[in-house]
Amino acid sequence: MNILKKINLESFLKYNLWVCVLIFALFQTGANVVSNKIEAREPEFIYNNSEEFIESLNDCIGWVERNTTIWQNVPREIIIAQAVLESAYGTSRFAKEGNNLFGVMTFNLDKPHLKPLGNKNSKFGAKIYQNKCESVKDYIIVLNTGSAFTHFRELRFQMLKNDDLDVLVLVETLTRYATNPNYIKLLKKTIKSLRNERVSTTN
Repeated sequence: MNILKKINLESFLKYNLWVCVLIFALFQTGANVVSNKIEAREPEFIYNNSEEFIESLNDCIGWVERNTTIWQNVPREIIIAQAVLESAYGTSRFAKEGNNLFGVMTFNLDKPHLKPLGNKNSKFGAKIYQNKCESVKDYIIVLNTGSAFTHFRELRFQMLKNDDLDVLVLVETLTRYATNPNYIKLLKKTIKSLRNERVSTTN
């Protein structure tokens, strides 16, 4: 009789243990699904002027940063300046028709793309994104993985490590982002201009 009681008790404990494990697993799965749904909801990108464009862009950057580490983040000043320079505050053809804010190109013509005007036979095209926040996300991936931006990542790491981030120095590593030989000068000028605008609006 004691042996039977012992067996029943052990079975009962094992059963309850498995139930607890199952409930915990289901709870974790549910929590992850909810979390993923929240993170998957990128902010709307609505703008009618340059100020609204930058405001929406900042929202998108925040959305991306919540899913990346500080070591992978691209300084906001650089992101905003390149978006402004490449898309003219979201008014360019690539931005309007392809949600492409950074002039990111693709050589895979099987994927959705926009050919440059007047060059229908081009072997490359501007990527088309489902929305503008996806463009921000892909741009950051490009800078974090592209072989052309190894120096950018190395210098960013050293600057963050030394707590001495200098955006105007860091952008000098982006010489291969565009073919325009004056691109870095234009990028620095845009950063300084945006800084001045920010100062003037806060005064």
